[in-house]
Amino acid sequence: MDKETWLLWLLADSQLPTGGFVASAGLEAAAQAGLVRDGASDEDNSSFLAFICDSTRNQARLTLPFCTRTHILTLDHLQRISHEAGEEGERSAIDAMLADISRVDSYHQSMLSSNRVAMRASVAQGGGLLMLFNRGYAQAGFMADKRGQLCAELAKRLQKLSRLGEIRAHWPTVFGFVCAALNITQTHMQQLFLFQFVRQLFSAAVRLNLVGPLRAQTLQCDMQPFVSDLLKQWGHAEVSMHSIEDVFGESAVYTEPILELYQGMHDRLYSRIFNS
Repeated sequence: MDKETWLLWLLADSQLPTGGFVASAGLEAAAQAGLVRDGASDEDNSSFLAFICDSTRNQARLTLPFCTRTHILTLDHLQRISHEAGEEGERSAIDAMLADISRVDSYHQSMLSSNRVAMRASVAQGGGLLMLFNRGYAQAGFMADKRGQLCAELAKRLQKLSRLGEIRAHWPTVFGFVCAALNITQTHMQQLFLFQFVRQLFSAAVRLNLVGPLRAQTLQCDMQPFVSDLLKQWGHAEVSMHSIEDVFGESAVYTEPILELYQGMHDRLYSRIFNS
């Protein structure tokens, strides 16, 4: 088994300590408001499946482009840094890399500015993954080479900037960076990103008693063609701040604004079991 496959299995673990298990991506609020009906566990599961598909499509169009851009930026900068001669040149290249990642992260922050609940969840999960990388993966033996040590240093700098409030370290930004640091390909990174989101929704649905655990596995299996089509259609999208799509705000967009409204009302629920 190659190292990338092993790391993908580790990152796909449902027990990955990033805080994703406390987020429902608005499903709890939608269920209480009646958008998703309680009968989703029986034959009448159209409202539940519609929510899952709409949320996943929104994730692919709104969040995945930021993840992809950070992944590309990280790999490009790592290659440039490896060719820099001298400590001064390397330090300058590292600062430029952190500035670019911070710019993408700030862009994502502005996209979530109208949704405090989503912003809070994104920052919490991003911070959790960054801490996991620093305390876990960065200590692994395969990170002992020059590239690995550089990535570990960059991750520590990002976490320090996050604690100082100079960068928010949103989930897609950190996810793209971590996958690039672990040398996971862009295609596998995108597949893993959407898989984790879909699994998170189904996990939340089971705990909300909207669907049983066995039925959830069946429905999750049936999501594969849908997610595959999303990646074929939008896997190329990335935010760049220099393209005409970003001038008009078309590289990363909300496709389901009604879901954003439901997610934003999460804090007003009288009783809830999820943080978002």
